[in-house]
Amino acid sequence: MATCARLDGSEPRTDALRDISRGVIRLSEMFTRGSSGIGTSYLEDLQLRRAYLAYYVPVNLAKVQILLAELQPLIAERKGQEFRVLDIGGGPGTGALALLDWACSTSAPPSGTLRMTAMDRSGAALRACTELWESYLAEVPECRNLSLQTVECNLERTFPIPVQVGTQVSGYHLIVVQNVLSELYSESLNAVEKRVALVAKLLSVLEEDGSLMLIEPALRATSRGLHELRNQLLGHYECSVYSPCLHDENCPALVHQDDWCHEERHWERPAWVAQLDEAVGFIKDTLKFSYVVFRKDGKTLVSRNEPFHRVVSELRVMKGEKRVWLCDSAGRSEVGRQDKDHSESNAAFEQFHRGAIVKIGDIVRKERNGRLATLGRILRNGTAEIIRPAQN
Repeated sequence: MATCARLDGSEPRTDALRDISRGVIRLSEMFTRGSSGIGTSYLEDLQLRRAYLAYYVPVNLAKVQILLAELQPLIAERKGQEFRVLDIGGGPGTGALALLDWACSTSAPPSGTLRMTAMDRSGAALRACTELWESYLAEVPECRNLSLQTVECNLERTFPIPVQVGTQVSGYHLIVVQNVLSELYSESLNAVEKRVALVAKLLSVLEEDGSLMLIEPALRATSRGLHELRNQLLGHYECSVYSPCLHDENCPALVHQDDWCHEERHWERPAWVAQLDEAVGFIKDTLKFSYVVFRKDGKTLVSRNEPFHRVVSELRVMKGEKRVWLCDSAGRSEVGRQDKDHSESNAAFEQFHRGAIVKIGDIVRKERNGRLATLGRILRNGTAEIIRPAQN
């Protein structure tokens, strides 16, 4: 990614670093201060395009690969079979590139089976996508024959899907929609309904054993928009949540208007990202995003028949105790364990972290005036277990 941004690795020229740093600051302001409907038009600006390729592409690529790791058991089932991927609105093809890099690193799926299509409304974004794709293939001899199809279109006006693959029109085994939905129909009074209709069309071209991956920024407004879209899809279309949710009920994060659900995962920053962080005063040492992966075959990350919970907060260390927020089919709840109740059976509680799937035995809630307390506690004889840690 550094090459395409005209950074040469660990020692970029001072003028290049300065120019790209300014672009990173401009982009950050656009992304976080309510600039609606920006889409990927910023990629038409040379400074912003270079900044995006150097700083945001590695970040967004890593987010997709975290979710690919969650899907790996299902992707592995298609070993040796054609694997068709559609990257929707991914700017310079971040989703397609994430899978290409992941496939070349893990051989799941084998890179030779990949059939990639990237779609965006920006011609400059798609040209950058092709450049990145060719640069990557040049470094990986076994992948040099892989082709990438690019499609320029405005999804608010047209829907040219399914895309022709070879001589047949086929569905997709993976559709990646990253940082797109909250930008679409931003000026419309019924934006939610239009976004739901678009995603429903994507579901219609998803193979029965395929996955639809929706990723949005971790901001409250964009995350809650994704939660609402999730509710609408589950209520009206034949699909279910593979991850992160452990249920298909309405999202509990929408009960209170100040709540939202998002991920925060640790990652190893590339050297040039760390340099840019230092130059602009950012600290991109974690990846923050909201997401949902839909399936049409009912498969889920973990069994729905078990009393599991998903941790939806960091472990909060308080005076004399520790607490976390959990989410399951019954809603969101807070659970704590006092330090004096630490035991071998509940010691794993201290390792609980955002995104982990856990199991807890014997949550006790005190009763006051005929009502159970909202805070549950794990006592000394209680149990705590991490069933699946969050992927990093």
